[in-house]
Amino acid sequence: MKSFPICNLCGAEMTEFDGCWWYTCPQCGNRVRNHEDGSWTWEEEIFDGGSKKHHSDFELADFCRGGDLSED
Repeated sequence: MKSFPICNLCGAEMTEFDGCWWYTCPQCGNRVRNHEDGSWTWEEEIFDGGSKKHHSDFELADFCRGGDLSED
């Protein structure tokens, strides 16, 4: 029998799996990522509220690619 992670928000088994890394809680939608080394990282640890905010496509392009976004 497969063992599923337990949601750290509502306590339900996280039975929805994307086939790659992410398990999703069917009750509240919380997600956790399974790493190859056996460790787990919760979605809010990766995408927390303190992460960089982008106010335009130009800022996002500059941050992601280190380049410019043209208007073409």
